[in-house]
Amino acid sequence: MKFLKIAITLSALSLSLSSCFKQSYDNPPDVSQYDPNIPCNVTIAQLTSMIFQSGSGTAHVFTGDSTIYGIVTADDRSGNFYHQIVIQDSTGGIVIGLQATYLYTTYPIGRKVYVSLKGLSIADYDGSPEIVFSTVTNSGSLAVTNIPSSLISTYVTPASYPHSVTPLVVTFAEMQHLGTSIINRLVEFDNMEFDTTALNLPYALPSNLAISTNRTVYDCPGTGAMVMYNSGYATFQPAIVPSGKGTLTGIYSVYNTTPQFIIRDTSDVQFTGPRTCP
Repeated sequence: MKFLKIAITLSALSLSLSSCFKQSYDNPPDVSQYDPNIPCNVTIAQLTSMIFQSGSGTAHVFTGDSTIYGIVTADDRSGNFYHQIVIQDSTGGIVIGLQATYLYTTYPIGRKVYVSLKGLSIADYDGSPEIVFSTVTNSGSLAVTNIPSSLISTYVTPASYPHSVTPLVVTFAEMQHLGTSIINRLVEFDNMEFDTTALNLPYALPSNLAISTNRTVYDCPGTGAMVMYNSGYATFQPAIVPSGKGTLTGIYSVYNTTPQFIIRDTSDVQFTGPRTCP
């Protein structure tokens, strides 16, 4: 009887070990190149032109079966974007408000996504078009509600990865002519520097002092300037801004009517050349 118990125990142990070893060799299937090829019948430019024509602070609810696609150009990895991703197709870019964190684990920069618009809203939120769950107007001000975390997969479908998006290289003179067409697009400015008032300072004040900090950047020789938005919660908040000159890449946005630039992380700021302006 004792021998039988030992044999049974050894047999069970063998099965258990066999099961464990088998699991260690079972890798999850690679779905990075899977694309459901969901039919799309609207472009991002068509969406944004519709909301811009309606005027600032307006919103539109989608009732028909409309779908767009785009490549993620900004996520929340660094914390400079919060509850948002930005996507771009060949016609333009748009913000998608998602009430969740760690979005970069599912929707990283370079991921293709499809967005089913039926039941969602597009809003001109402080001058920037956003796809959100719903909107409400209180005392003349538009408030938006992001897509709830429990419903994100209903509306936003991740597809193949990775894809690259080439930044649109623009100058301040060209920016005036491009108008609203570059809002929420990945763009690049050359020959840029931080204003002298930002030198030797961090990108942003700590979050206990300010939610965000604006730093001014301009091209040199100076023909234009714009505000760079930096969150106090960003991982690069304490990093000191570079004192040199170079290329600036990121998402071009607008706050009300003021141009606003948002970087994904400090690798977007390649100011490695010698400074040439005061």
